[in-house]
Amino acid sequence: MIPLRRYRLLSIIFAAALALSVTIVWLAPVADAGELCGRADTINIADKRQVVMNNVWGADTLQCLEVDQDGSFEVSHSEHDKRTESAAAYPTIYQGCHWGNCTVGSGLPIKIRDLRSARSSWTIDTTDVDGRWNVTYDLWFHTDANAHRTPDGAELMVWLDRADGTEPAGTLVARNVTLAGALWDVYYADWHWNYVAYVRVRPTNQVDDFELAVFTRDAVGRGYLDRDWYLSGIEAGFEIWQDGAGLSSRSFQVAINY
Repeated sequence: MIPLRRYRLLSIIFAAALALSVTIVWLAPVADAGELCGRADTINIADKRQVVMNNVWGADTLQCLEVDQDGSFEVSHSEHDKRTESAAAYPTIYQGCHWGNCTVGSGLPIKIRDLRSARSSWTIDTTDVDGRWNVTYDLWFHTDANAHRTPDGAELMVWLDRADGTEPAGTLVARNVTLAGALWDVYYADWHWNYVAYVRVRPTNQVDDFELAVFTRDAVGRGYLDRDWYLSGIEAGFEIWQDGAGLSSRSFQVAINY
């Protein structure tokens, strides 16, 4: 996963600090399925084919997740009340590599030019959830095949839903772009890596057989990605600035095809 957004994405000024914090994240112990309240707590799903992480990276406030063995999770508690551009947290489930910590049998990293498809199904519940947050995929790219390190190529986000006027970082560069059967507004920022975000014009809380590769191809065409870079990780979760208790990821799958 920066603007009203993280997003975790930090400004360049905080890039070094973020890299350090991520290193610390992966020193944290892996928890059993159940409740996660530690800032860096993680749970391995299906023999670490996927990982759920609490991922409170931009604030000191408490956040807890309830996680099932199948990888579904809910933000059960949130004390966030952040009013700056960067988010407080990005609770997420991921496949591939997250800042050097990689799952098993993900099919990642893969060179962009070799990626035929990355199809995902994801069901989310945001019913009656207060606060400022978004529902987003977060794709990370390295400039070479070594993904056991901080990403250095790009970050690509696909926002499915948002609350309280949240917006990505960067500049709005295109409106109403047709991709994957919907219309998207496109944002771009040039930081320590390229940042590009696609925001769905009409929000949704469910996608089925959703082709993420079309977004990578569009970003290549805009000059934000290089076809010789590597897609290293696919994450799905919620960037949270304020509240967000009740946000739920009911199911998540992604399949990579060469």
